Amino acid sequence: MLTKINDIAGLKIFMAGIYIHIPFCKKACFYCDFHFSVSFKKKKEIVGALIQEVISRTDFFKPKEIIRTIYFGGGTPSVLSLEELDDIMAAIHSHYTVAQDAEITFECNPDDLNFSFLQGLKFAGINRLSVGVQSFDDDHLSWMNRSHNAHQSIQCIHDAAQVGFNDITIDLIYGLPQLSNSVWESTVKKAFELPINHLSAYSLTLEENTPYSKLVKQKKYLKPLDDGSSEHYTILVELSQSLGWDHYEVSSFCKKENYARHNKSYWEGIKYLGIGPSAHSYDQEKRYWNVSSNDSYLDLSRQNGDYRDFEVLTISDQINEKLLTGLRTKWGVNQQSFKLKYGYDIYTLFEKEINYWVSIQWMVKKKENIRLTEVGFLFADHIASSMFVDV
Repeated sequence: MLTKINDIAGLKIFMAGIYIHIPFCKKACFYCDFHFSVSFKKKKEIVGALIQEVISRTDFFKPKEIIRTIYFGGGTPSVLSLEELDDIMAAIHSHYTVAQDAEITFECNPDDLNFSFLQGLKFAGINRLSVGVQSFDDDHLSWMNRSHNAHQSIQCIHDAAQVGFNDITIDLIYGLPQLSNSVWESTVKKAFELPINHLSAYSLTLEENTPYSKLVKQKKYLKPLDDGSSEHYTILVELSQSLGWDHYEVSSFCKKENYARHNKSYWEGIKYLGIGPSAHSYDQEKRYWNVSSNDSYLDLSRQNGDYRDFEVLTISDQINEKLLTGLRTKWGVNQQSFKLKYGYDIYTLFEKEINYWVSIQWMVKKKENIRLTEVGFLFADHIASSMFVDV
């Protein structure tokens, strides 16, 4: 049921989101620890189970909670056929109240985005593309075991703009051990020349139980850069600022307030429902997670079993999560809203820590907000964890 927010008279509207995890990839990027399968044998069954979960989870939201964002992540959602995407979208619109101006994001790989597929995505209601570019260097893409080349990345983005996608974001990865500052600078400049309005950049990390981790232990591959990652990050920030882009979250940059609304809702603590194997949900009091196995997910779906586990978030958990997410953004954490929600004054609770981070210029205390500086962003998780509480 596609509903205009203004049509719901007399209700105080609360925004919410839906995340759909598509657990399939053509190839396994050797650094990735997300849940996915490279076997497509059970894709049709998984799509059916996803739709069943969409239909069965309607009680997660109340009538006054309107879906403002839908996000297809993975894995690689662009391995879906347009028919499968249409079926999932139809189930969502039939069973939830979706805002007319909802942001509907679709993660995709460049090699999947031919012109007709892009047109199909547009027709299906997708209005924001998140393209996994990662690099414009073919040797680096091969090293990461990506399934596309640089030419495909550039071509698909121009094609997407021609089809009529106004909101396009790309992902880049820095900190590769062989990535020089000059090549990274060239990569960033090339990205900003494309018809995109959002960029996410992530430092390569060494995750346990990944092929990359095993290769490093076997001394066949080098570790990600440490100091180099900081230099890459600084290059990115300086170039984005010179072009007037907004660095609004540690890893996120945009033009003219074209924020990623779905991701922004995570940082703001807005309720969301996760659909699919390994997907997480959050209702501001509990955090839920689905089983991280396609086979188990299917088995439990057939049996109408519960494939979710959950934890109840204590007040300490909620405060610590707010610090971890809020300090990642340019808005930081607001004193008044913090006290209203948690019952504590942030300046009293963290006086020692705030004064220290301010004294070394990693944090700014301004009126009712604390936020991190550009240097502080480099250490956002460390700063937040230094302020974790057990109240």
